[in-house]
Amino acid sequence: MTRILNVLVLDDDAENADSIAELFASDDHHVIVAYNGQEAIEAFNKNKVDVGFFDVMMPGKNGVDSFLEIKAAFPQARIYFMTGYAANELLDKARENGALGVFNKPTDPSNLLDVLEQEAA
Repeated sequence: MTRILNVLVLDDDAENADSIAELFASDDHHVIVAYNGQEAIEAFNKNKVDVGFFDVMMPGKNGVDSFLEIKAAFPQARIYFMTGYAANELLDKARENGALGVFNKPTDPSNLLDVLEQEAA
């Protein structure tokens, strides 16, 4: 039996964030949704988050900068990224600091669920 995870989804595109959250919730995981980088940081501070799926490019604090701030406070944080942009410099920075992987947008839901299943094992 796989365990139920607390999953944080960060995306400034509310429709995308909510659809990914619904996907994870339909697989019986607890989901927290953040629509900007500051909300994601606050979510990590207030909740036990097992794994996060972060958009890269967002207005204000981007996903990578949010990730770096979270990793400074929670070195064990497990974060994957999702992007529709060629943000190689930002993604390299994320990988160097412990990002677990990158999904291209639009993201295949089955790939997200496969990764979540591995995280829950």
